[in-house]
Amino acid sequence: MNRIATLVLAGAVALATVSRTEAQKAGQAQGQAQGQAGSGGQKGGAGTIGQTPWFSNQGVQKQLNLNNEQLGQLNKAYGQAWGSYQKGLSQLGNDTNLSATDRAQRMRDLEANFHKSFSSGINDSITDPAARQRFNQLSWQYRGYGAFSDPMVQQKLNLTAEQRQKLNEYQQDWTTRMNELNPTFSKDATAGGKRFSEMQKQADERINSVLTPEQRQTWQQMIGERYNFEPGAYFQSNNQGGGNSGGSRDK
Repeated sequence: MNRIATLVLAGAVALATVSRTEAQKAGQAQGQAQGQAGSGGQKGGAGTIGQTPWFSNQGVQKQLNLNNEQLGQLNKAYGQAWGSYQKGLSQLGNDTNLSATDRAQRMRDLEANFHKSFSSGINDSITDPAARQRFNQLSWQYRGYGAFSDPMVQQKLNLTAEQRQKLNEYQQDWTTRMNELNPTFSKDATAGGKRFSEMQKQADERINSVLTPEQRQTWQQMIGERYNFEPGAYFQSNNQGGGNSGGSRDK
């Protein structure tokens, strides 16, 4: 009986160990997927998707001249798209059999579906063509590298597979660095803001290095007048003023 009891106990311990290991793998995978999806607390780093909409920034709202009804419609559409996106992230996190390449592609697919879903809500709330154009311009500016995953952007710029791959690599590097910067910004907004500005400048240089002169000209026309998104538009911050219009950062 003692030997049987010992064997049973050993089997139970082994099973518990395997279950715990699998649970840890699943949790790590989910955390990895969510880490790739956003940075800066509930807000998203450029090129990522955050829970707090980028247009919640007061400076952006003034740029777009949004009324309360439009803002409410946009928030609703964003929330619905965000819910579907989070569901997809959870499923992705639980799939531990994906390679790094396949996982990155799934992430891009989830982001593309998010923007496609949210876009239909924008059409319902912003009907003026000029206002919608400016909304798109600011959205692409805010998304940074992530904008080049947008099928519309890829088509207008006629990006090659090599260009898309390079921009994807830069986007992944940006997301990692934004995640690293978030604690610094939380503790010292001045130091964090300085590093963020340096990263933005480098991003502009990298994008210019990938695009041809003709593509850069088209991209300039697509994003319109530069709006300077301040760090508070990407990180959790008490300052929601977040930016000013102007062309101090040109790509």
